[in-house]
Parts: sequence; structure tokens; C-alpha cells
Amino acid sequence: MALRAAASAASATMELTRLVLTDFRSYVAAELLPDPGLTIIVAPNGTGKTNLLEAIHVSITGHSHRATVEADLVRHGASFGRVRLELGGGTAAGGATLELVLPGAPPPAGIRKRLTVNGVPRRPSTVAETARSVLFRPEEMLLLVGSPSDRRRFLDGIGAQRDRRAARDLVEVTRILAQRNALLRAIRAEEATLDSLAFWDEQLAQVGARVMRARLEVVRDLGERIGPLHDAVAVPAERGASVTLTYADSLKEAWSQRVVPSERVPTDIELVEAYRRRIAEVRQREAWNGMSLVGPQRDDLRAGLAGRDVAAHASRGQQRTIILAMKLAETDLLGVNGPRPIVLLDDVFSELDPERAARLSELLVGRGQVIVTTTDPAAMQPARLRDAAIWRISDGRLERAS
Repeated sequence: MALRAAASAASATMELTRLVLTDFRSYVAAELLPDPGLTIIVAPNGTGKTNLLEAIHVSITGHSHRATVEADLVRHGASFGRVRLELGGGTAAGGATLELVLPGAPPPAGIRKRLTVNGVPRRPSTVAETARSVLFRPEEMLLLVGSPSDRRRFLDGIGAQRDRRAARDLVEVTRILAQRNALLRAIRAEEATLDSLAFWDEQLAQVGARVMRARLEVVRDLGERIGPLHDAVAVPAERGASVTLTYADSLKEAWSQRVVPSERVPTDIELVEAYRRRIAEVRQREAWNGMSLVGPQRDDLRAGLAGRDVAAHASRGQQRTIILAMKLAETDLLGVNGPRPIVLLDDVFSELDPERAARLSELLVGRGQVIVTTTDPAAMQPARLRDAAIWRISDGRLERAS
């Protein structure tokens, strides 16, 4: 009951009332009218289910979880693609319309990437004030044992949606590291001197510190929620074990007064000073390697269960329970200071045993709008199916089945 009350206390969401695609991925044209509660999209693999969730997520967050080149989001042969999200129910004004236009490859003359909210051009970092989303993917079932970049992306995705400054800092630190690495390669080739690093060293210290602090705040807030959510998802034998999240930074001994986020998140000033010391310590090694060895791009997130490292010691089922708890905590976090997120589940139930699938289905009730893709709706709790809108994909067309 406490978990459901916490979910219900989240801010009212701007529910997605209509999704319209034009030349996006596999769709020439498509329209989806989701319910305010649960909507299930049923179709075999390879028919475009994931494309629908990707369209929603990329329009809200500005990032695709599958495409490294944005032109890949445009249907092959089309000059541009368009995604339109119509939202309602969140404000007295009656709603909002998000529209994303993406040029194809090669980009046609006069067509550039454009994101608008109610017809007004907006930066992706500002859209979270209107709508937010949480995406569950099958690949995330390996989050705790996969690449550290996946865990950094998980933290940054939360931070960017709940803080516009954090979103800008993530873009800026990427630019700083690209410039600094280019200069380090020039130094290694004896085309520049170590002294020329001073400006970029300070930029990395300032912006890197802010990125790290934003992540530490996310780790703190996740840590406050993950225990009860873990027990709510877990099978009886796994309940009661303490779950911890630890941020592993690259500052080492340069940050001698290291603190645990659950006790206190350090100030920017503390982290900037630690960054300056650590950068000075590794400058010669960086020049030798031709790349930055310090920064948020080197950090990681680690999970513990009953005092043991999850990646090394937890079973696959235990790992999945913790990951589901992390994603549920993400959902709750994003509803605290803004619109409650639209929850997108891409064939996740097929990755879970029946007991965990049933528990996840139950926990999603009361967390706002949920859109699920699946090849087998029977994997979901039968009681949920009775309350759901079911859509099917047939010959590339979306059709409502119930």
C-alpha cells in the first residue's frame, strides 16, 4: 500500500492521447490512441512494435536508444520523418503537442531537425517540463553486468529529465572531452605543449564536477527508494536483503574527504578541487596516452546485495529483481518534480519468470500511463488484460483490437 501511495503522490501526468508517425522507421504512416492507463501492442517480432516506443521516447528525451545516426530514424527513401505527440490531462490549458521533424540522408535542402512544443521551437533539454518518459528494454536486464557506459547512461537519463542544467552539462562535458582529447593527441605528437591544456583542464574540472554531483544526487534518491521496491518485486526467499548503490568515481586519493551520497552530496566546490588535484596527478600519463583519464566518462555505478557485489555474486534472477526496482524507482523519481512519466515497456515481460512478471504488472498500476509491447499478452497478469486497450500490428498497420 505504501508503494502504491508513493506512486499516486507523483505529479499528474500529461497523458499521451495520440501518436502520429509519418515516415518514421518502418512506418509510412501510423496512428496510436493510447488509453490513460494500460495500452498493450501485440505483434510478432520484426513488425515495428519497438519503433512506436522509440518514437515516443526520442521525441521526449531527444535521444534514441537504438540509432547512433538520427537519419536512421527516417524511413528508407523518405526525405524526412515526423513524430507528433498529442498530450492532455495535465494542465488547465488542456494539453500540449510535441512535434519532431528529422531529415533523411542525405538531408534535403531546407529541412533541418526541428522540435516544437505547441508550435514553438524548443531544445530537447526543456521538453521534460512538459512530458517525461521511462523506457524499459530487454537489454537492460543486463544493466548491472554490462558496460559501465550503460549504467552512466541510466543515471544521466534520469538527471537530464529532471534538471535542465544537468542536461546542458552532459552536452557540454562531451564537447570539452572531445576538445581536450584532440589536444592531448597533439601533445603526444609533439605538436602542442602541456601548458596548452590549462583552459580545458579547468573546463573539465568545473563541468565534470557538476555532472558528477548530479549523478550523486540521483544515486542518493534511487537508494532511498530501491529497498522497498526490491522487496515488492522479489520472490519471498529474496526479500529483506539490503540493496545498496555505490558511485565509483575516477578521483581516487585526490578526493580524500569522500562522502557517501546517502549521508551527504558534496558541493561543486569540493568536487572541483578534487578534479583539479586529480587532473594534475595524471597529466603526464594523459599526454602519453593521448586521452583523458579523469572525468565522468570514467565513472561507474555498482550495486550490492546483502553486502556482496551484484555483478559478481548475484544470480540472474536477483540481478533482474534489482534492475526492475531501479527502473521503478526511476519512474517514481521523475514524477516528483515534474509531470509523471509515460512508462514504456518494450517486450520486457518475456524476459521475466511468471512470478516477477506478475509483480511488475501489479506495481505499475497507479504509476500513470503505461504502454507495453509484447509478442504474447498471456505473459501479463490476466486481470490487467481486462483493463487494457489492446492494439495489433497487421501488414504495417496499427489496429485496435479491444
